[in-house]
Amino acid sequence: MKTIKIITFFVMAFAVQTNAQTYKIDTSKITYENKLRPCYTVKYDATPVTVKKAWDKFFNKYYNVKIKGIGFLTNKDIITGTDITIADISDKRMNIYARITDVAGGSELSYFMSFGYDFFIGPEEYPKEFAGMKKILNDFSVEFLNEYYADEVSSITSKIKSLEKDIKKNNKSVNKNNRKAKKSSAEVANGLSAKNTSKQMENEEDRRKISQLNSRIEEIKIKQQGITRN
Repeated sequence: MKTIKIITFFVMAFAVQTNAQTYKIDTSKITYENKLRPCYTVKYDATPVTVKKAWDKFFNKYYNVKIKGIGFLTNKDIITGTDITIADISDKRMNIYARITDVAGGSELSYFMSFGYDFFIGPEEYPKEFAGMKKILNDFSVEFLNEYYADEVSSITSKIKSLEKDIKKNNKSVNKNNRKAKKSSAEVANGLSAKNTSKQMENEEDRRKISQLNSRIEEIKIKQQGITRN
């Protein structure tokens, strides 16, 4: 009976881990122009710069909106899109704002909108429009995270292949040194043996790195499975 309980516990723990949401959208408030404004917040593993670029790309791609405040010479605290229309939210002209900050383990995005400069969209004043904002944030989060983690896996896979190539190269050198040692003096053979020891140590270190990288890929796969709309 005890064994069954232990197995059940681990199965449930694994299920919770694999089904955990990778991102979570919260309703919050942000201080803007000395007043609290309703907003949505969400955290990502990616850096603020990566999220800002993806945010601009997303709105340009789907809504033909250029986000201002991002660039080589410009990196504003709050990035904006002014006097825009987004039919998924409203047929009125609006402003969009986002603050993307550095937090432990990644970044946090706070996103809010207004009609003009005084009427900020929130769950009480404009509930329908506020719900439309959340839909867009879900759209962005799903697309961005799928691309981000796919790129991460691709980058890690390239590193693994490079390490495996190094191991193969070292093994060839070891085999070559072994053949040469058989035909050489004891002094030369000892030198070749020392070289082989160094190569083998390099291989062990590379295998350790590969193991760590494979573990990272497994972690990312779990996060990919958890990319679900809020």
